[in-house]
Parts: sequence; C-alpha cells; structure tokens
Amino acid sequence: MKLEDQVMTIVRDNTEEKEGITLASDLRQDLRLDSFGTLMVINAIEDAYGIAVDETEFGPVRTVADMVTLLRSKYHCQ
Repeated sequence: MKLEDQVMTIVRDNTEEKEGITLASDLRQDLRLDSFGTLMVINAIEDAYGIAVDETEFGPVRTVADMVTLLRSKYHCQ
C-alpha cells in the first residue's frame, strides 16, 4: 500500500469523517480535527511507522498531502 493510502487510512480511523477523505482534505476544516484529534493521528502514525514525531512539526500541516510530504521528507517514510 502506498504511503498516501496508508496515511488516509490512519486519518480515517482517527476521525469522525469516514468518507471522502482525499489528499486535499483539510485536517481542520474538512475533517474537523482539533488539537486532541491531531494528537491521536500523530500517535497512530508513530505506531504505524515506528517513529517519534515532533508534534511542533505538524503546526504548518494543513492537508493530508502536507502530512504525507512531511513524513517522506523528515521521517523518510515510504
């Protein structure tokens, strides 16, 4: 499974929004993730990839695609 699909699955599993999640989905506006919801997604990503994510790096992350880009560039996830 591609990283994009894995991240969308993680997001779907940790949000109330179960349908229509795309790479362009805005985490706050479209998926209504608050700070706790974002922390839940980050924890799920850490578990899935065996990494420790610096939560401050997720500050500028707005979309699912931004999350994928960060995981590829900073954490070398594939």
